[in-house]
Amino acid sequence: MSSALTVKMETQYQISACPGKKWIKVSFIDAENTTVAFDAKLVHQQQQCNRTISSIPDSVLQYERQLRKIQASDRASKTNVTVEDHLKVLYVDEHLVVVDKSSGILCVPGVNKYRSLLDLVYETFGGGSADNSETNESTDSQEDSSCLPRDSMIVHRLDMDTSGVVVFARTRHCMSKLHEAFRERTGTKKTYEALLVGWLDIDKWIAAARTDFIDSDETIELNTKLGGAEIMLPLQRDHKHPPFMRVSTPESETEAQKAVQDLNHAGWKKIVAKKPKPSTTHLQLLSHEIWNGYPVTRVSLTPITGRTHQLRVHCAAMGHPILGDPAYGYCGEAHSNGGFSDETIARMSPTFASMELRRDIETCVRDTGRTMCLHARMLGFNHPATGKAVYFEAAPSF
Repeated sequence: MSSALTVKMETQYQISACPGKKWIKVSFIDAENTTVAFDAKLVHQQQQCNRTISSIPDSVLQYERQLRKIQASDRASKTNVTVEDHLKVLYVDEHLVVVDKSSGILCVPGVNKYRSLLDLVYETFGGGSADNSETNESTDSQEDSSCLPRDSMIVHRLDMDTSGVVVFARTRHCMSKLHEAFRERTGTKKTYEALLVGWLDIDKWIAAARTDFIDSDETIELNTKLGGAEIMLPLQRDHKHPPFMRVSTPESETEAQKAVQDLNHAGWKKIVAKKPKPSTTHLQLLSHEIWNGYPVTRVSLTPITGRTHQLRVHCAAMGHPILGDPAYGYCGEAHSNGGFSDETIARMSPTFASMELRRDIETCVRDTGRTMCLHARMLGFNHPATGKAVYFEAAPSF
């Protein structure tokens, strides 16, 4: 990559632009590199953001965050999870089951053991219930399936408020092969669709950049009308809001190391002490839309790495949190802006969603009962029995 625009902030942050393909890269650079500032005229929204998270009293933030916890627990405990309403089977054979998970239900049981999608899958297709398969099983695979405990059917999972494609294993061989594939990221592909708060405009990001662009031979497939971005921001556990995640900065790493020394709980200490990990997301803009009278951006998200809450943190760090995100959205349980300060976001993002817009959309989300607009649209992997690449897709409800 050639030398590119960098933004002067409390951390070294780099924006590289390729206007010919409407593509930007967002990443960190070495501390010794020279930094320059954005064109002040293109950061006009900084003046429009009169109310920031940092200006909200701590008592209000604590109330809002506690309310979210109670609401999430209440939904998990009171939702009547049934086969008729929540088991949407996309594909099933003697080896695996692929389903379209609804938003608002648990993918697997949590600490409170609330009824989950896993329970429905196990009751219908697990425990040796091979007769429900669309294909005939051999005796060996029947024995293999009958020995598979409920929790061993889990291959991966989605957050409670995330909807979309999920695969469960029916045999030990399938479980082992899929675990290896997902762990090593061999032959697997995931694509998500989301609605972001505000209009993310790649043209404005490119216009805000100077004339140093990334190489023009990039091979990333893009919607050339709206463009896209590659977000390369390392993630770490948020020591101030465990167990949530945040973008890692030199300042946050130093603070986390100090926080570990003061922690008495061994479990929290182990979580917070984990080192930051490189994290990359490809973001492609699909459309600018109006949701209940408010501007939103529909995007396609491809996680190149698979960190916890990666997509949610990266979108928040761009200044455009996912609509309805209870953790990384307005007054969420986690650090706002993916860990960046309000001032940093205002300087970094030429199109960031103002706090007024985030507040108004959050109010509408509560009034309408809308859950988080993040959907696992496509899941691909090599079938553990045949070795052939298979792809499963389901459209979002939003």
